[in-house]
Amino acid sequence: MGQTRIDNQISFQTDPQKQYSVFVPSSYDEDVPNKLMVALHPLNTNRWNSISWCDTLIAFAEQNDLILICPDGGADGKVDDPIDTAFTTFIIDSTLLWYNIDESKIFAMGFSWGARTTYTYGLNHVDRFAGFLPIGAAITNTNEVNGVTQNAANKPFYLVHGTQDSPNTRFYPILDALNMNEACVNFNLMTGIGHTIDFPNRNEILTEAFNWIDSVSCGIINGLAETDFGNQIEIFPNPIQKGDFINITVAENDTKFEHLEILDLSGKVILNQVFTNKISTQELNKGIYFLRLLTKKQLITKKIIIQ
Repeated sequence: MGQTRIDNQISFQTDPQKQYSVFVPSSYDEDVPNKLMVALHPLNTNRWNSISWCDTLIAFAEQNDLILICPDGGADGKVDDPIDTAFTTFIIDSTLLWYNIDESKIFAMGFSWGARTTYTYGLNHVDRFAGFLPIGAAITNTNEVNGVTQNAANKPFYLVHGTQDSPNTRFYPILDALNMNEACVNFNLMTGIGHTIDFPNRNEILTEAFNWIDSVSCGIINGLAETDFGNQIEIFPNPIQKGDFINITVAENDTKFEHLEILDLSGKVILNQVFTNKISTQELNKGIYFLRLLTKKQLITKKIIIQ
């Protein structure tokens, strides 16, 4: 059953030849539940469809023992048209019948328009997915994902993006939105990379990202969602009285934070400073804020309440 490649088409809704591609890794064992990756292709129909996208990801899927399914976006290339999202659901359901799938290990990934759809489709079906891997998301503003980011709480996201791929509109706003909605977030903002899937060491970078979303444990501590990097982070007191100090306790041998920020509910940065374990609230008004802790490649957001 292993090392199988299928390119097929079926009649679905108004499309008599709706296309999809499937790859089954050589490690597949029909007696063991397997991990499934739903991969959504980019918009450019001159290069991309389900077949070419599956071709691009085969080595990554084989390396990570993933059954890979790639639904096609049709003539316009958009994988988020209503017929396409319905078809994606249909193909996932069909794959569960065709193969032995661990339903707690279904993931979604995509590049460009496919990454945008990873957010919109994925967060509209959030209970179905164990994690998300958007690459170079073609987002012009967060309005395109408004209404679904609140579903991201306690779900792992690993964002892969390039510093030359309009990060101020395509990366940082969605990163902030995910963190403000208490998702578990990690990222790789690749220096000097534009809007491309053909970046150096692609399979290694994607494998690192997948291993993270596959292994990270997102939980609740003191009512706050956090990413579990084998540590405990405690913020106290919370709620806190205005004028008191916020204390941040980080377990020994834990991730070393470099900076911290405090943002209001509109996303405006109120405070930006080098990381410290104690923060005064004297200059802050009463209300709800987000405390953001940063390393070079990690960002964790906590909600704090000043009374």
